[in-house]
Amino acid sequence: EAMTLFAKKPELFDVYHRGFSNQVDKWEVNPVDRIIDYINSRGEDQVVADFGCGDAKIARTLKNAVFSFDLAKCNEHVIVANSSKVPLADKTVDIAVFCLSLMGVDFKDFIREARRVLRSKGTLCVAEVVSRIPDLTAFVTGVEELGFKALLKNETNNYFVEVYFQKTKPQENKGRFEALQLKACTYKKR
Repeated sequence: EAMTLFAKKPELFDVYHRGFSNQVDKWEVNPVDRIIDYINSRGEDQVVADFGCGDAKIARTLKNAVFSFDLAKCNEHVIVANSSKVPLADKTVDIAVFCLSLMGVDFKDFIREARRVLRSKGTLCVAEVVSRIPDLTAFVTGVEELGFKALLKNETNNYFVEVYFQKTKPQENKGRFEALQLKACTYKKR
């Protein structure tokens, strides 16, 4: 498990995030900045859970109450936790964020956990590398089956897709959520 590995060798987490930061510097658009803009538009009273937060840019940027979760602590904003089991009570946040953080084979458990901590009609923000989602319609339909409604899809560039969902009642289980697949990240020299 990644969490155990990073606990034993925290330098690996640092190496990963340095490499990630180098990549971010080359991007025309950083999806976390777009999510920050979205949260800003909703107001400072919105409580946010940032799953797989990395360097906790959302918490470092906004005045909102932000719970930043990741597998290792790189600054004072980060709470060490697996995204499948975060230390928050049920229905305590207004916005749950996964920005390039649906990593691991248990990513469906991450989304279930976000649903657990979201208040009624809360917002789930997902930004992911386009190449990881082989069928965006199937991805959206699967997440909706768990109990969300897609509000907005942003596919304005070739690198990332953003989908904003609202928490609703779960739909009839037709196996679409369980069938969801994400591809491994493929890094290309640009």
